[in-house]
Amino acid sequence: MRSLKSACTALLLAAAPLVAQGVIVSPPVLVLDHRVRSGALELFNSGDRAIEVRVGILFGYPVTDANGEFQLVTPATVPDSMPAATAWLEAYPARATIPAGGRQTVRFLASPPANLPDGEYFTRVATSSKFAAARQDSVPADTARFQAQLSVEIRAITTLLYRKGAVRTGVAMSEGRAGRVGDSLVVRARIAPTGNAAFLGTLSYALEDSTGHVLRTTDLPIGIYVPIDPKIVLPVEGLNPGPYRVRISARAQRNDLLPETVLAIPESVLVFDTVLPPR
Repeated sequence: MRSLKSACTALLLAAAPLVAQGVIVSPPVLVLDHRVRSGALELFNSGDRAIEVRVGILFGYPVTDANGEFQLVTPATVPDSMPAATAWLEAYPARATIPAGGRQTVRFLASPPANLPDGEYFTRVATSSKFAAARQDSVPADTARFQAQLSVEIRAITTLLYRKGAVRTGVAMSEGRAGRVGDSLVVRARIAPTGNAAFLGTLSYALEDSTGHVLRTTDLPIGIYVPIDPKIVLPVEGLNPGPYRVRISARAQRNDLLPETVLAIPESVLVFDTVLPPR
């Protein structure tokens, strides 16, 4: 099992700034319905040079490590227990060159098993992009070598969901705890999806006093596919030592996603007491 970390390295050979050759992928979550079994992503090249793109299907899901930090796990072999759509999806075209300011539509076709149970199945779309190679007879030799050295590959990971029949989700929260670290309160809780689909929505964290007055808040837009135990940090500088209450609530809302992408959920709230010791 591997963990995927977003990183790319470029060797800067001149004082001029390097413009990344990334592609904008829309929408960030693509939903395919079993009745249609197809959908499309739009790729946009906002740069001033042509880029080459490769589109692949990659299985992966976010987890949290022992410290509560997120990482994307991409197992070499998809576990049988995971509702993966990876094996029966194809992208057309899988390769393309997009001119500066241009767009490319990539269509996805699903060929699921005939006996596929109702539910939601997921995978990732990995869109890799790099500057298109310039014709060697159209630029000076030194410039061509310089551009080749600066052309690094950038990969964008987006989500593809396939839904069949009755699809439902929810959130179960437990094991809430919190501890002070310097001027911050580190909050942890085990959060697991329920139903037959992942939870796409927002987790809201609030620190309250004994009267229920909200003192600190933060929101975490999230997709939950397996149980996680994330670390959330709330600033507590200026608060007096003593008893407080932490409230975590899950909402079926994501400002970055189309409303029809987000499934409604039953109300889910976890409340637990904590004590803020002196620094």
